[in-house]
Amino acid sequence: MDLMVRKTDGTTEPFDRNKIKNGVMKAGATEEQAEDLTAQVETWAQEAAVDGVIATSEIRTKGLEILGQLNPEALESYKEYEAQKKQEEAVE
Repeated sequence: MDLMVRKTDGTTEPFDRNKIKNGVMKAGATEEQAEDLTAQVETWAQEAAVDGVIATSEIRTKGLEILGQLNPEALESYKEYEAQKKQEEAVE
């Protein structure tokens, strides 16, 4: 069964490992770390999915947990990016 992801708006889409890998690299992880994290999340998500569907929030939580183990500096960078993004959204 193909893994599907339930987005925050309730829609579903196929799991795309590249979204995770690219996001992790943008946070400052190396390509090797990003690939390792992505593989771990992908394996975990397939096991954690209910009826082949997993929520983006669950993927995010697991990804951040793994990122903190692989590259704490990249995790902090990501958290700073998120905080800045929330501030910008609040201004709009």
